[in-house]
Amino acid sequence: MQYIAKNMIPGPIEIVRGKGIKVYDQEGREYLDLTSQTLCLNLGHGHPVILDAVRELLNADGFTYYVSPRFKNRKVAELAEKLVELAPKGLNKVNLHLCNGSDATEDGLKRARKYHRDNGKKKIVSLKGSYLGASSETISASGGNIWQEPCLGGSGDYIYIDPIEPYRKPAGMTLEDYTKAKISEFENLVKRRNDIAGIIMEIVPFNAGILVPPRDYMKGIEKVCNENDIAMIVDEIQTGFGWCGDILASNIYKIRPDIIALAKGMTSGFPALAATVFKEKYDVLNPGTSEYTFGAQTLGSAVALANINYLTTSGILDTIPEKHERFMSHLKRMKEKYPFVGDVRGLGLLLGVEFIHEDGSPDKEIGIDVFHACIERRLFINIPTTFPGYHSAISIKPPIIITPKEIDESMGRLDEALQSCMR
Repeated sequence: MQYIAKNMIPGPIEIVRGKGIKVYDQEGREYLDLTSQTLCLNLGHGHPVILDAVRELLNADGFTYYVSPRFKNRKVAELAEKLVELAPKGLNKVNLHLCNGSDATEDGLKRARKYHRDNGKKKIVSLKGSYLGASSETISASGGNIWQEPCLGGSGDYIYIDPIEPYRKPAGMTLEDYTKAKISEFENLVKRRNDIAGIIMEIVPFNAGILVPPRDYMKGIEKVCNENDIAMIVDEIQTGFGWCGDILASNIYKIRPDIIALAKGMTSGFPALAATVFKEKYDVLNPGTSEYTFGAQTLGSAVALANINYLTTSGILDTIPEKHERFMSHLKRMKEKYPFVGDVRGLGLLLGVEFIHEDGSPDKEIGIDVFHACIERRLFINIPTTFPGYHSAISIKPPIIITPKEIDESMGRLDEALQSCMR
């Protein structure tokens, strides 16, 4: 490991094989993976749907493993058509010349600013605690990103607002009034300025600790954007392709954003492909301004098509509500059992646990203790790392193929980890 740069130095565990939600290290130890690795393996490790799609192409006579995206590609065209079919009505253009989530969110930023170029609007509103990617511009866009440094570049043309946090709404205020106040906060900002081109937001801010917004909040933000011709850019890189119980969380919230960014679960983690789906008026970028060498490839497109076909025809999405309730029943019991668990929440199989001190303030340290306690019990969980609360929460995002037995076993291990962290 002596030649590996410090930004990519791994932990001590080497994963040598995996199946479903289980992975095995170099010593043969088995772990339950509630992170889907880098939050992308919606079908888990080694799913036959993905492997068969790869094998079919690799075994085809004359298969060209790389063709420039500037040539026609039937699989790419089929995937674009399928994404338009699955997206909210009115989003009828697709960019597949992208490789990862950072490419996709940055593509959305470019489209919003290019659309507003002639009227001088270039500011983008972003939510504090968001993580939108690791390129210079998406680091700049991520609100409150703890890795944000001026020397890393990015335009800096962002305005950061607080996300909606139902658990931390002001005392004495109803959720309905709190939701209205947060929508008004955004609307007043838009009306106060004349330089806002758009807002970029995750439907469920994942790295802020799984903050699940009320549906009226998302509808309200959409309404403000439509009335003021502001681009609503929705980052569905965490929520898309099954975890929420639909292909897109936008469909669950019944919103029609202007631009949706997609990656991770689109190919069930198979590299390298990402996409944006958007309304035609944002089809404003010229060739060469948002395309990458390894985007729009046959192999990634074929895998994405096989993945989407399985998600939409197998009935797996119908199992998400029951699995959500099973997880939540365990988490709610832990909330009652441990005084330092302040809130448990989630949408589908995106689940969060927030830790607190006795006075109700966020406990910024215990999350890392819980993380290590879970590793000791051969359980992988995730620690959100961009919100000012730092390690005051953990997140759970298992492959959606997880079984009820695996839910129970993993939650038993989490319970043991929490017990070991009692102070």
